[in-house]
Amino acid sequence: MSVQSIGGDWVANTDPNTGKTYYANLTTKETTWEWPKDVPKPGEASADAGASDAGAGGAATAAAAGDGGGTGGDWREVTDPGTGRKYYHNRVTGETSWTPPPEFTTASASASDEAGPESVAANWQSKQDQSTMRMYYYNTVTRSTTWEKPACLDKEESSAAESAPAVEAAAANAAPEPPAAGAAASETPPQAGEEADTLIVEEPEPVIMGRGRAETVSSKLAALKQMKIEDENEDQAGAGAAAAAEQSPTGGGAAQRRTTVAVTAPKAGTPMESALSLLERVNDPVPTEDLMELVCGLKYTEYAEKNFNFDRKGIFGSKTTTEKITSWKGKDVIKTSLSILNDKDLQTEAVQCFRNVTGFMGDRSSNKSNLEHCFKLINNMLQSMEDLRNEVFCQIAKQTKNNPSLDSTLAGWQLMVICLGCFPPGALLRDYLMAYCSENITAGSPQVARYAEYALHCIPKIFQLGVRRELPTHVEVEAAKRLAPVTIRVNFLDSKYVMVPVNSWTTAAQLNKLIAMRLGVKTWEPFAIFEVSTRDEERVLEPDERILDLVAYWARLNNEERTKKGKHSEVEEFHFVYKVHLFFDVPEEDAAGVEMTYIQSTHDVVDARYPCSEQDAITLAALQVQEEFGDHPGDPCHYITGKMSRYLAEKYIEASSEPELEHQVLQLYVKLNGYSQQEARLSYLDYVKSWKIYGSSYYFAEPQNNRDFPPEVVLAINAKSILVVDPESKEFLKEYPYSQVLTWGHSQNSFVVVLGPYAKQVKIYFKTDQGKEMNTVVRSYVEHIVGRNTPGAAEGSS
Repeated sequence: MSVQSIGGDWVANTDPNTGKTYYANLTTKETTWEWPKDVPKPGEASADAGASDAGAGGAATAAAAGDGGGTGGDWREVTDPGTGRKYYHNRVTGETSWTPPPEFTTASASASDEAGPESVAANWQSKQDQSTMRMYYYNTVTRSTTWEKPACLDKEESSAAESAPAVEAAAANAAPEPPAAGAAASETPPQAGEEADTLIVEEPEPVIMGRGRAETVSSKLAALKQMKIEDENEDQAGAGAAAAAEQSPTGGGAAQRRTTVAVTAPKAGTPMESALSLLERVNDPVPTEDLMELVCGLKYTEYAEKNFNFDRKGIFGSKTTTEKITSWKGKDVIKTSLSILNDKDLQTEAVQCFRNVTGFMGDRSSNKSNLEHCFKLINNMLQSMEDLRNEVFCQIAKQTKNNPSLDSTLAGWQLMVICLGCFPPGALLRDYLMAYCSENITAGSPQVARYAEYALHCIPKIFQLGVRRELPTHVEVEAAKRLAPVTIRVNFLDSKYVMVPVNSWTTAAQLNKLIAMRLGVKTWEPFAIFEVSTRDEERVLEPDERILDLVAYWARLNNEERTKKGKHSEVEEFHFVYKVHLFFDVPEEDAAGVEMTYIQSTHDVVDARYPCSEQDAITLAALQVQEEFGDHPGDPCHYITGKMSRYLAEKYIEASSEPELEHQVLQLYVKLNGYSQQEARLSYLDYVKSWKIYGSSYYFAEPQNNRDFPPEVVLAINAKSILVVDPESKEFLKEYPYSQVLTWGHSQNSFVVVLGPYAKQVKIYFKTDQGKEMNTVVRSYVEHIVGRNTPGAAEGSS
């Protein structure tokens, strides 16, 4: 409802919170739910007054007709520059209205008839041709199109520029507040004299086509769900589709699939500079100068003086010097460990490590390749004690200091970087090793400085992550030698993918953030990286799980399985998928986030993860077609011919003929003309969010000591509640809203929910081996609801 004058100083308006009409006095600031006593209600005026009003209206109409061109007496039609909508302004009373006053309507119709439909601004719509991206204009009366902007639109915009600011200023000065939200009609209205700053002008509720987000979701869903498939003889696809085809100057030719930059995979050969800069920003947030400042004043030789064994020639021989024990040894092999190791087996192993270090660097001739030395060294270190790992870093530092060969020195630094991608130095060595890197940034050659700076950044990261599980792949090692990332493929549910650079320290949480930044997703918390196998098994990656460590694990499994089954046998393979993990609401302003949530929802609906009626499925399919192709091009439309499996679950296709389903979808599709791609996505999401089971993660479980449930149930956990579902009938057996859940927990083979008031707690146990994941999902939803950490939520229960 628009703000309307009802007589005297009184106006009528609609409270946006309740949808109810209230009345405000612009002079006294009084507001009331009841019609003002001193204002006659419509229809209660005397016959004489009615005749007088009619005469006044006739005079106004005559004046308007004489004035011509969109005015009626004191009324003018102008366009709000903020919304582009037409409104009506009375120059005498200052009154504004979204609906034409009676006298204006008559005048406008007369003027329009006289001037012709092509001279009336209200008949024109501006549109964009998708093939050329040029703006064109379409007349809704004559159905003509033109590239030239009609002259009447220029006049209207000029008039709007003069009028709209004045009207807005007048409204702002007159501002009575509406009644309080949720107040009943019988409640006491606000007191007279209350301050008010703005006059709330409620726009008329938009129609379903061209979905307006000011419209309530409930009314929006009701309208969508009331869309019916009309009979062939009724007013339906033919005329509307033909009109839609005529609206573009280029006609309704071949389907132009809408492209979305956010999830389009990079083309082959696309430069990766932007992706690499994002990787650096995500993985290396601390500047080199700050890292060097942390170890300023430390010297690596100080660590050697405290921890090295200087009695290299026995107790009767002379001690070696700090400079000698920390510098390049040449081709000779050390006879005992550099560090003080009390275990003779560790000392022997330390000598063997030195053989691999010098063999990799080329300081010592060997019949093994440098990669063989590398993998042998790393394999031993992944299973060794911290003291021996420190020994290896010290040996590499020794062989890169004062080394006369630049090639050997660079090889040593390459080995340093490779090792720092697999295992960390101990706490005592960490800062001194960083100091050694810092020294070589400023004192070494440019090539050495580059590796030293890279290694400096690696040390804090590997120290936080700890020892990896798997030997790195050959690809990862070769990339580390070049200080380059490894490019991996991450898939989306709509068969698109993106190539992303990662390195030895990239975790699942960082990859998640990296992909979100590349796609432009602002709300990245709902999304996660999944490991998905060719057997349709999947799991969400732990946030601190290392990506390339997992890739190495996949490679090992693949090699082992092929060794058993044969080189060309079919084996289980794995890949990464970026998709929704937690079904939080994504703000509409986050277009890329909405798109990814929409992709998840269409996938789940077509995959029949949610039980829904055939009518719901067909309505959603029509929205999906609208999102993908835009408005109906006119008959015949072949967008979805032979492709129904992309839009409907298999069970509907098997139960009916595909041409018939296609016909039903197209009948609803034509009714969605005017929906933008984003509007179609939001409408689709609103529709599925109305389902109780939407966004649920499913877990099989066995209820314990509970006769109300069958022996096995499905626990469906979503953003609102925990649902207990019968796996056979799909019936909802019980719902536990989070408002009723006191706490929850898990053990190795169970999940428990605690309900009720504190005085009468009820514990419900379920036997499951997925308790940890269920516990994490529930905690995430509850923390999101309350906006803070929930005490005790992460603790498991037995």
